[in-house]
Amino acid sequence: MAKMTISLPDHLAEYVENRVASGRYSSADAFLAELILKDQLHHKLDDEELRNILRQAEESGPSERRIPDILSETKAKLRDNHL
Repeated sequence: MAKMTISLPDHLAEYVENRVASGRYSSADAFLAELILKDQLHHKLDDEELRNILRQAEESGPSERRIPDILSETKAKLRDNHL
């Protein structure tokens, strides 16, 4: 097993300490390991989702929509979602 030393701002170190004190984690190492595993899973899902989107786009063939129309629709969706 590899050993790492990290530095955290005080407020984050306190947060980690509180999570361990809650009893859910046996140590700061266990808490951080779970965060890393969740991050790995999150990125794996993102990659798979992106591959599916690209595959579907490629299979759908050329679009009949014009680029300005696509941009307008995208901007409207972003506005609607407050992004």
